[in-house]
Amino acid sequence: MRASEDIARVDSEAGIIATLFHHPDYSFYSEDLLPNHFTNKENRYIYQAICSLAREGITTVDPYNIIQSLSSSEATRHLADELSVEQLYTFMENSDSIARNSVEEYTLLVKSVLDAAFRRDTYQQLKECQRLCIQPSGGNIEQRIYRMLDDVMMEFSAANEVPPYREVVDKYWEEIESRQGSGFAGIPFKFPALNEYATIERGELFIFGAEQKQGKSMMLLNCAVDLLKQDYAVLYLDSELNTRLFTARILAHLTGIEYKRLTSGNYSPEERGRIMQAKEWLKTRKFTHIYIPTFDQQSIYTAVKKVRHTQGLDVLIVDYFKGKGEGDAFDSYQELGRFVDMVKNQICGDMNIAGIGAAQATVTGKLADSAKIARNASTIAMITDKTPEEIEADGAECGNKKLRVTVNRNGMQMTQDEYIDLLFDGNHISYEQAKQHIPQTPF
Repeated sequence: MRASEDIARVDSEAGIIATLFHHPDYSFYSEDLLPNHFTNKENRYIYQAICSLAREGITTVDPYNIIQSLSSSEATRHLADELSVEQLYTFMENSDSIARNSVEEYTLLVKSVLDAAFRRDTYQQLKECQRLCIQPSGGNIEQRIYRMLDDVMMEFSAANEVPPYREVVDKYWEEIESRQGSGFAGIPFKFPALNEYATIERGELFIFGAEQKQGKSMMLLNCAVDLLKQDYAVLYLDSELNTRLFTARILAHLTGIEYKRLTSGNYSPEERGRIMQAKEWLKTRKFTHIYIPTFDQQSIYTAVKKVRHTQGLDVLIVDYFKGKGEGDAFDSYQELGRFVDMVKNQICGDMNIAGIGAAQATVTGKLADSAKIARNASTIAMITDKTPEEIEADGAECGNKKLRVTVNRNGMQMTQDEYIDLLFDGNHISYEQAKQHIPQTPF
């Protein structure tokens, strides 16, 4: 008869370690896999060290980093003594042939090891139950057996646990109270009129829509700076601008110096001082900008996980949601829908962070692939230019842009005639709330 120790997936364990040598960030996809789920002692120690390195933002995995990671904690220092640099080099040299190069293949290995760990723990507990059953007396044996088996089920099925509502209602009421602000929930936008309709909320995804070259990215930058001024931790994922160009924009916004003059160096010594001051202020903020020309679910998820673990994260900004524009249009739209769904649910929802993004609108005023985006977004607000007639009717002090909340699962939507007045200044990368117009009432 097989012993519980024989229930193992040694090849899968080795494949996990080999993969993490090359892709330590894959460990973000195996957070339910714990060191004690490995049967091989060395693999257990190495896995624990690589997970710690990845969460610290260290991307180079070598024998010295592994041993240093284990040695840095009193709880794991004794584990470092059981590994040698020579032994680790041997592991790494043999890793190329069994390492996986995709998250999908890696998670298959993880599922295999977790399955073996579940079977092994269940087998051990059932053996103990058998021992209890043949003892002449054992007190309340029924409760003891239930408790033993429950321990196994809780460890491997915690994600699927469904508590009764009475056990969670207090927790969620506390969460509701914690979000309450000055007459609204969540984090306020810089535009008070918009906060009457929607705010930036954890677990939710707010999307700005606009036609091409109509200031979507500049709106997201304005939101990012306002969040930084409120001391929130922000990750800005950018498919449009590399970090050099983004830096020029954010400095123009912060200093009030026209973008063209700032990038050309045509500024005064006093203005240079303002640039240096803004640059130093940015260093004090919890902010990360990552340029990813082509978004894909794996790169986004990994980037968010890494920043969240290493720097903390309150708000994710995505600039911007779009299809890949290649191959079959239907496939591209389906991929866009999955991408938005992943950001809304797996990132904003599961990680309890707020999401803001942008998407391109068509000439008819609707979001491109709108069904795929609207299905998952919490709120959609459209930015459009005011017509000359609207500017004249509202007054120049009411700005040159209008913002309409067209989809809103968390509050009111606007009618076709309603809008918020904004003043957009592209030279200074600036959006401000303008004086709000008085709606015309027909006679």
